[in-house]
Amino acid sequence: MDKDEHIQLLNRHIDYLEQQYNWMDSLGHVKPPNGIFYLLERFHVNHRAAFINSAEIEVLENRLSRLNALCVHLTLSQDAVESRYIESRGEAWRSYVLGTHSTITEACQKFLENQEELRMCAKQSPNLLSQMQTLLLYV
Repeated sequence: MDKDEHIQLLNRHIDYLEQQYNWMDSLGHVKPPNGIFYLLERFHVNHRAAFINSAEIEVLENRLSRLNALCVHLTLSQDAVESRYIESRGEAWRSYVLGTHSTITEACQKFLENQEELRMCAKQSPNLLSQMQTLLLYV
């Protein structure tokens, strides 16, 4: 997919969220204490990293802000990368990762580098929870 196709995909997702928001608003359920929220994990941050200084990403972020959407960037500590990123996903994933990296150590290092790049991009997003904020999820 090229940049325009990625932006179109993100726009379609936000279109859907806006439709849901408008429907909930028509029912009177978007105002506190009955408000709704959206929690998006890295939704557009990968695209911000890929398309540096993109006006289209800024427009998407503004749309998300109007919906009171929060985007979170979940990260792994250096000690957890191998077990969570590689080992926990099974042999097919491990083979895939080793097909593009010569060692597991190299794959883990690349993961951490990419994670840091996404963290830098995330700081530019007004919709991302800062590292100082706390988010509790009940599953």
